[in-house]
Amino acid sequence: MTVLFVEHAKLHFEEGLIRAGFRERGGEWHGPVARGASTVEVRISTPRGFPFEPPKVRPSDLESVPWSWHRELDGGLCLVADDDRDGLWWCGAPELLEHVTAWFASADGGWADDRPDLDLDRYFFKSGDTRLYLFPDLGTYDGSFVRFRPGPNGVLILKSCMEKPARLTKNFTFDRFGYVATLHHLDVPPRGWDDVARMTEARIDLGRAILDRRIDLLVLRYERSGQQGAILLDAGVDAEGGIEMCRLSSSSTGPAPVLIRSGPYAPQLADKRVAVVGLGAVGSHVADGLVRAGMHRLTLLDGDVLKPGNVVRHLLGAAAVGLRKAEAVANELALRHGIARDELNVRGELVLADQTAYELLASHDLVINATAEYPVTALLHAAARADDRHLVSVALRNDGDTLRVDILPPLSGESWPQSANPNGAAVPQNFEGGCGSPISPTPPFAVVEAAAVAVRHAVGLLVGHPVHPAGEVRHRRGVSE
Repeated sequence: MTVLFVEHAKLHFEEGLIRAGFRERGGEWHGPVARGASTVEVRISTPRGFPFEPPKVRPSDLESVPWSWHRELDGGLCLVADDDRDGLWWCGAPELLEHVTAWFASADGGWADDRPDLDLDRYFFKSGDTRLYLFPDLGTYDGSFVRFRPGPNGVLILKSCMEKPARLTKNFTFDRFGYVATLHHLDVPPRGWDDVARMTEARIDLGRAILDRRIDLLVLRYERSGQQGAILLDAGVDAEGGIEMCRLSSSSTGPAPVLIRSGPYAPQLADKRVAVVGLGAVGSHVADGLVRAGMHRLTLLDGDVLKPGNVVRHLLGAAAVGLRKAEAVANELALRHGIARDELNVRGELVLADQTAYELLASHDLVINATAEYPVTALLHAAARADDRHLVSVALRNDGDTLRVDILPPLSGESWPQSANPNGAAVPQNFEGGCGSPISPTPPFAVVEAAAVAVRHAVGLLVGHPVHPAGEVRHRRGVSE
């Protein structure tokens, strides 16, 4: 069926091109497209992934259309954004040609209200060096020679300002040396060395430094509409003695890339103090989710020790067996996310006294109870109600089939009623040697889901946009309440 769909889509597309006056020549379709009051000839080709991949459209005369950020390295028109792929709209030739006409109108109008994509990498061919290059904030390195040194997993890391030595001893065998400069006048992206040289203001003769092999690569900073970007280019000498440049895979180690991916509320959450009571399976993933959302000032409370059977559902792995859960989770979060360990406060007990409950609620912006233990939940609930505060309580019931997140007390209305097992029959109980209580067969995916839902409600409370005044109840084989 898939083969028939692909063949039909291609035939339908080509028939549409023929009706629009296109003719096939050399494996491409050549024909006119309206451009204002005139027309321009374009070449259209269908890639192997068509119809799931859009056609390629290029002007027959590459120089007849202005070069811009909306053209590919080979001169093709950028017609389809990543967020404009629904419905495979390009399968119809009339729809595609309408987009090409609109593209010409935008190009002739100077791309008003253009989105400042930081995609300069698209305008250079890939380097044969496939390693990942990491760099910190480049502001302090601008106009400087820099040294990249090998790091773990084969990456190269910008370590210091240093010019390439005239004689490379064994201490520099695996290092690479570059120069940091700033690109200006980026109305049109550079597409080679001549453009880079024209757009770069540097304190040295970059061309001569590359030809003399004083630098192996260029680290180029640039800005578009206030957005800061950077590109690393492998700089070498081609067979004819000219300069060739290819892009290297690179990424910043600064906080900005992480902050962007933490969600829109990360800046508001940075100074929030949150306590997680219970660092079992659900609580450990709650703590991890909070850090990923931008919260680093956590208090972790649990006096229990991690056992081998816990590992399948816990954030921690086998290497942490025998350690106190709260301390081990704090160390894991600091290591995994690169946050200061002293921002994570560890307390080796649960909340089992009135004074502790009041103190915890008063000293934190939010308390999350992940113990699933009635005495702790009831105590925290009573303290929150008495002190006019609210907490989040998360638990899995019915062997993981029921997920509960309760806002206690509710912001308005009533709490969710206690839920009976929606599946009816009881699951046979399982026991582990040395443990008097039955072991729940709750699957790991239910634990991760419960933690994610709890974090979503916690973020909503902390930023003043609660998801629901009472929380949420879900049944794995039923419907959400």
